[in-house]
Amino acid sequence: MDCPLYEKIANQIELQIQEGIFLPGAKIPSVRKSSKQMEVSVATVLQAYSLLEDRGAIKARPQKGYFVQENQLQPKEHAKITPTHNDATIHTLLRRLLHASQDNDIIQFGAAIPKSQFLPIRQLQRSVGRLMRLEPEICAAYEFTPGSLNLRRQIAIRMLDSGCQLQPDDITITLGCQNALMLSLQAVAKAGDTIAIESPAYHGVLQAIEVLNLKVIEIPCSAETGIDLDILENAAKEWDIKACIVTPNNQNPIGATLSHHARQRLIHQSIQFGFTLIEDDVYGELSYKDKRERALKADDINNTVIYCSSFSKSIAPGFRIGWIVGGQFQAKIEHYAYVQSLAIPTLTQTAIANFLENGAYDRHLRKTRQAYQDNLIRCQAIIHQHFPTGTTTSQPKGGFLLWVTLPSSVNAMTLHVQALEKNIGLLPGLAFSLTAQFDHHFRLNYALTWDNKSDAALKELGKLCQQQLS
Repeated sequence: MDCPLYEKIANQIELQIQEGIFLPGAKIPSVRKSSKQMEVSVATVLQAYSLLEDRGAIKARPQKGYFVQENQLQPKEHAKITPTHNDATIHTLLRRLLHASQDNDIIQFGAAIPKSQFLPIRQLQRSVGRLMRLEPEICAAYEFTPGSLNLRRQIAIRMLDSGCQLQPDDITITLGCQNALMLSLQAVAKAGDTIAIESPAYHGVLQAIEVLNLKVIEIPCSAETGIDLDILENAAKEWDIKACIVTPNNQNPIGATLSHHARQRLIHQSIQFGFTLIEDDVYGELSYKDKRERALKADDINNTVIYCSSFSKSIAPGFRIGWIVGGQFQAKIEHYAYVQSLAIPTLTQTAIANFLENGAYDRHLRKTRQAYQDNLIRCQAIIHQHFPTGTTTSQPKGGFLLWVTLPSSVNAMTLHVQALEKNIGLLPGLAFSLTAQFDHHFRLNYALTWDNKSDAALKELGKLCQQQLS
């Protein structure tokens, strides 16, 4: 399946053109810039660009650079700045796919849930056991909104690493990050309002939009640079956008991390056009760097960024403990949280607060991040060897999710159906858009026990893809 490196680069750029990341007539990155971005030689990039010229995808302009041909197909629907209502059929399909992801007999490449080996199960077990022995009344006590003071204090301390200077009263504990995102949308928008989201987007955001009957503008998001801020700006000029939901760190599903410049520009756009930024930072602490990336909230001079996160991806998914920093919307968010859930489970809040307080969390994170990096390398090697020529993957800098792009003739929904018959789960790209996009993409979770069984399952997916081509 091996093809020359320059051909792989050409295929990747051509795919970006087809999906509207580079519009007809737009200038693509210079040879030198692409060489630096992709960490390849200038000669390799020149070969790739020459191949794209032969295919009629781009053209060179003397002294100016390379541009997308004007006669390229128009970008797909998700790149247009037109609000759309949700597609209920996609959500029906998504619910079916998610139910299948709960089957213990299926190898779970699809669900964004880490295996228990990557979670501090034993430490939490000891903490919960000790609480039940010494403070049994804890199960009878309500912990009313905004939640445990000790936990909120520990979260404020942890968020210093993200650049945020917070007080416990700035924080409200929620039932996971999904609940935090729902509360954010309720605080800033009403039915019929328009929300901007990344595309592809976390499917929980799509479900929240469906429930709240909001309109949505899907802004293209690339694995290399994240959300397209040029298209977001054009959308904000044309439409009254109430909020933009963005994941600046290790975006789900494509793993993108925004640059410092992009973060500053995004905050400036929100101020200029008057929309609220809702920051989903659930994967922020899983960065592979020694120091985690700065949160958008850290540079929120107008106190209008709503910050959402949880411990579901790093400590205990089943505890459903998240939090929200609402800024100027905090009072409204606390009211909605109280009305909807009254209180958050006391036992789980106390157990996590104790775990954070004893310093074990940082040791756990260091070990887990390294394991995820090792799994990523192994996973990408298998895909490179066993999937069809033209298959590419994202290059995540944190988290445990990989975005796989198949050749255009391979349908990810067909792959999903065939894989389920062999007890292999994956989440096709259709689940990450309201407008039926990404039909030859899928998301893959690599926070699994990587053994011979996992290797064989991933190789089987490659085999199924090869069969579609033949």
